[in-house]
Amino acid sequence: MPNQHKPTPPLDEIAPHILRLWKTRQTDRNIVRILREKHIDTDRYGIGLTKFREIREGMGLRRTRQQGHSIESIRDAMIDLRQMYPKAGIREVISLLFHERDISVARSVVSSYFAVYEPELVRERKARSLKRRRFWAAGVNDLFAVDQHDKWLRFGLGLHTGIEPFSGRIMWIRVWHSNRNPQLILSYYLDTIEELGHMPLITQSDLGTENFGIANAQTLLRQHYDPDLRGTLQHRWMRSKKNVMPEITWSQLRRRFTPGFETLLDHGVNEGWYD
Repeated sequence: MPNQHKPTPPLDEIAPHILRLWKTRQTDRNIVRILREKHIDTDRYGIGLTKFREIREGMGLRRTRQQGHSIESIRDAMIDLRQMYPKAGIREVISLLFHERDISVARSVVSSYFAVYEPELVRERKARSLKRRRFWAAGVNDLFAVDQHDKWLRFGLGLHTGIEPFSGRIMWIRVWHSNRNPQLILSYYLDTIEELGHMPLITQSDLGTENFGIANAQTLLRQHYDPDLRGTLQHRWMRSKKNVMPEITWSQLRRRFTPGFETLLDHGVNEGWYD
């Protein structure tokens, strides 16, 4: 046995790792394995599954069945979350409860909650017609797709994002009083590739002039490292509504986060909180 006759590592040394792994929804067995492989000096210490579960419960980290929630027990938390996330669906609510309220709840409980307390929202979601769009990427780091979001410009807030479509990773999402300055938008891209240590094969955006900086820099850098590309444009210009992946990101933002946050911003405007 890997833990036989060895003391358990000090809690203050492993607790941060346990909490981090817990928040990524790892199983108990996986957490124990990762602790042994990466965070514990196995020549001095050991930890088994039974001991780990004892430690986990002592930290107040309980699994879904152990918490045993019902639609009544999550009611207060749901009312609070709905103020900020009024349109979140089942998957989003499960994640929000877990990460923001330390509540682990079964999908069936959330589904029952919606049926009892929010039937109108269930009907609204079922009535939506789905539009399927196809997006093609050769692989990871094939391209970065960038786009701006103008819906909050009425609050003086301009958003911009860059997506790596194959993995779905958000490379950056920034907010400033403008999202139309080519130099500012270029800085988001340059900061990202400097941090990563590499650049995509190509960049992609709509036809807005704010993206000229990224298009020129991407082309210049790619030609610098691959002279055979001289005379070619290493940026892909997309017509309206064809830059699909960033549009999906903004759609998710609008559905999951924006309604509650815009309510707060509107309240601030009405109360004269902002210059």
